[in-house]
Amino acid sequence: MTMIIKRKQYNKILFALLAITFYSLMSGCQKESQQTTTEVSLKTSSDSSLIKSSSVLEKTIPVTLIKPVQKNIDIRLHSVGKIESLSSPTISGETDGKVISIHVDEGDEVKQGELLATLDDRLLEILQAQEKSELKRIQILIANKKRTLNRRTKLAKSKSISQDSVDETQTELSSFLAQESLLYNKLDAIQYKLDKTKIKSPINSTVFKRYISKGDYIKEDEQLFKLVSLSRLRIRLPVPENKVPSLSIGQTVLLSTPASEHKTQAKISRLMPLINQKNKALEVIIDIDNPGDWRPGATILANILIEHINDALLLPQQSIVKRPAGDVVYVFDDLSKTVKQRVVKIGQSVIFNDVTSDVASERHSQTQLLIQIISGLKMTDQVVMSGASYLTDNAKVSLVIEGMSKETMATKQGR
Repeated sequence: MTMIIKRKQYNKILFALLAITFYSLMSGCQKESQQTTTEVSLKTSSDSSLIKSSSVLEKTIPVTLIKPVQKNIDIRLHSVGKIESLSSPTISGETDGKVISIHVDEGDEVKQGELLATLDDRLLEILQAQEKSELKRIQILIANKKRTLNRRTKLAKSKSISQDSVDETQTELSSFLAQESLLYNKLDAIQYKLDKTKIKSPINSTVFKRYISKGDYIKEDEQLFKLVSLSRLRIRLPVPENKVPSLSIGQTVLLSTPASEHKTQAKISRLMPLINQKNKALEVIIDIDNPGDWRPGATILANILIEHINDALLLPQQSIVKRPAGDVVYVFDDLSKTVKQRVVKIGQSVIFNDVTSDVASERHSQTQLLIQIISGLKMTDQVVMSGASYLTDNAKVSLVIEGMSKETMATKQGR
């Protein structure tokens, strides 16, 4: 009986040990299986990334093409200057006096000879009356002396009086004549001052400033009005010193101002002799008739015609990119579907309105900044426009039409 119990206990212990051993073996297999699965997953993911990277590397760069255009262009020099009045006199007092009336104000348009202000002239009129009275008295004395001289001359011929008496009368007459001449001069001076009590406009103009008021006592040379003529204008344009050799009197200039819708064309009137030391620019002078409502002090925008070029080769600015080799364009090779880097020499830039250009065999009208190509390109070359900045020499490209590549269009058409 005791032996049977001990055998049962031994069997339980053996069963427990076997269970523990089996559990340990199963746990180890499961971990190894998970590790293997993880390694396979990582490898698969890595291979997928490599495939994707390879696919990206093999992708082409989408671009649009354009052919150069030939146009006649005007090379213009741009300058920003100012408008001045060709005549803007400051009216000053030419005699002393009290202002008794003012006939115009700032902003009024006045004609030549129109009355601007009036000074008190009563004192001058009194002086004029006194001098006129004195002149009459002297003229009466002169008339008497002339009669006396004639009578004494006759008596002297008959030896009735001496010649000295005749000479004395002649001297007195000469004195009265001198006084008469002096009085005439005084009356002219008084009349001149009387005229100057009437302040008048010397030109057709507009009153810019009024410096006096009614009741002011003004003195000679004191400023009264500032007038500005709007009919004739002077344009002053600064031109950089390195552009001076291309300037000459008579060159055509297109002029406009933000202060008016009116534009005009004029010619250079004169070139100043010295370069301004502050801005290192030469001042160009253009005198014109006012084309409409232009006003002195406004900004002037000028385009000076420097040169006219026939059949200039032109490309949009975005087709030209900077590279270590210089200014380059990318020319499309239809056989290899790649682009070749071409170094070009560029010239002037011009803006065209409603420019019609060939872009991937389609026509588009737009405003563009075009660059003159002096050398390095032919009329028949197909040049990359959109996407040029992303390219390198021999890069593979795909042509885009209306936002769709040729390959995509071919696929859709095949369906």
